[in-house]
Amino acid sequence: MRRRITILLGCAVVVVALVVGVRHLTDAKSAGLPAVGSVIPAAQRPLAPDISGTTLTGTKLNVASLRGAPVVINFWGSWCGPCQAEAPVIARVAADTQSLGVHFVGIDVRDDPSAGLAFEQAHHITFPSISDPGNLIAAAFGAVAPTSTPSTYILDARGAIAWAYFGRTQYSQLELAVLRVARP
Repeated sequence: MRRRITILLGCAVVVVALVVGVRHLTDAKSAGLPAVGSVIPAAQRPLAPDISGTTLTGTKLNVASLRGAPVVINFWGSWCGPCQAEAPVIARVAADTQSLGVHFVGIDVRDDPSAGLAFEQAHHITFPSISDPGNLIAAAFGAVAPTSTPSTYILDARGAIAWAYFGRTQYSQLELAVLRVARP
């Protein structure tokens, strides 16, 4: 009997996850976006919300001040296992695309700033991260809000969302997307 209940509960969890995933994809399609992980054609790119806050080191940062160049936005948390695995990838792509003028900004979600700083130091993250313990910045993305942590967006030079990926990205995938947005 316990085994049947466990199986039924497991099936229910899978069904709920599928419904949520389909709903998110439907919301993204109704927002006029192509599949997650594809570079969005320039004419179809929605403007990103205003992204600003206090960094883990205590300085103010407004992402709009970085317009004129692509900006990679990475939502992460020190408590997140996939974020820990992804951090070296993000750091390497940031270093490898720096000569193209690409900016990287982290959004440290649901975290204590001291834990976030320790994470950045441990993973050699050299770009700034905004502390967002309430996960309010993600909510501002509306229909295209991150569905998991980590999540990564690339904003084009105008501040429009050119690419989005929810989950742990790989080096080749992120680098290719950055290059496509930086060199249209």
